[in-house]
Amino acid sequence: MRQDMSESSKRRVDAVATREGGWWEIELPEISTRTAARKLGDVQRMAEEAAAVWLDVEPEMLDVQVSLRMPAGVAADWERARQKAERARADEAEAAALSRAVVRALRASGYTYAEAARMLGMSTQRVHQLATAKAS
Repeated sequence: MRQDMSESSKRRVDAVATREGGWWEIELPEISTRTAARKLGDVQRMAEEAAAVWLDVEPEMLDVQVSLRMPAGVAADWERARQKAERARADEAEAAALSRAVVRALRASGYTYAEAARMLGMSTQRVHQLATAKAS
């Protein structure tokens, strides 16, 4: 009976799959070999089989980690989108903190929730939420 190998005893092999025309080209740089798959769903299996054949081991002895590589222009646009989204989250957090500070300053100056709401163009309930919200 075959024993299952723990993940830590498996040899890790990295693979990079890139879409080329109608195929996924799979590179395993550590072992200087390549293979290909027609469908994304076959990429993992093909990478595992190629590594096992090249290293002359059973596939179960390997931990093949496949990453997908985007085309260069798309990858650059994706990175810019991620950076902009991160900046937007930071700006939103800063805007929320400033909103809380404004409402608290108005309340500390003696304005009622209704007065502050009217000045700020928001509901009384929202002003109350901002006044009592904990900083995050």
